[in-house]
Amino acid sequence: MKARPRNKNCRVFVLVNRRDLRTGARVDSRRGGQLQRDDGLHHPRRDRPAAAPVSLDTLIELLELAATRLRPGGVLIAETPNPATWTVADGVIRCTGTPAGYIRTAGRYQNYQLTLEWRWSGPDLPADAQGHPRNRNSGILLHADGPDTVWPRSIEAQLLQNNAGDIYDIGNVGFAELTAIREKAVTAAGTDAEAIKRAQTQRKAARQQPSSEKPVGEWNTYTILCAGDTVTLFVNGVRQNHATKLGATSGHICLQAEGAPIEFRHLRLTPLE
Repeated sequence: MKARPRNKNCRVFVLVNRRDLRTGARVDSRRGGQLQRDDGLHHPRRDRPAAAPVSLDTLIELLELAATRLRPGGVLIAETPNPATWTVADGVIRCTGTPAGYIRTAGRYQNYQLTLEWRWSGPDLPADAQGHPRNRNSGILLHADGPDTVWPRSIEAQLLQNNAGDIYDIGNVGFAELTAIREKAVTAAGTDAEAIKRAQTQRKAARQQPSSEKPVGEWNTYTILCAGDTVTLFVNGVRQNHATKLGATSGHICLQAEGAPIEFRHLRLTPLE
């Protein structure tokens, strides 16, 4: 297969090696051997030398596919990312935040622990129309599926400033806690038709603890456990949220560009037993 040209300025967040990308298999980076593919069939393990969890340094050596660049509103305009939006240097993925879009893994994953660090960079955002300060925004999309658009059907581990640990349902994936939140809100709405409509379309399960984020400019740690049909979020070691009975259990992993400069580093993807 002919190799694709590499873009040294902007590379896709890919968590598989070249052979795995072609076969669809995933490699247990802790103990060697193959995990179950998304085709649902059984594939025997192959003994391989033990290796450390996949790291950003390794990813940079493996990146060769292009991300999808999108206009706000989801119009596909190119197969390659805008190098002015996403860059990789010195072990850090830097994102300007505009235009709205994301980079995603080429492969699909299930049953894993994803750990990464993020921090906000750049000046404060301009105030909104009412003169109120605006929070910076981004997120980690889990189990992403369907067309590449803004935004794909997925579960979002929120990074909105002061709200990291919220869980958002994008595209009606569904999970038990959100169903309960909606039902409670519908009951509270009584006969108010507009309030009932808002309750039925609620997408957020808020974090369960006070914000555990660090000040702007300092590195934060996100630990995300995707185990079966559950997702658990830890922000700087504090368990902030837990979702169960998800309507999706596998898919791509995405990093969002959503209006504010942000940096990522020390990504680790570790398969769960």
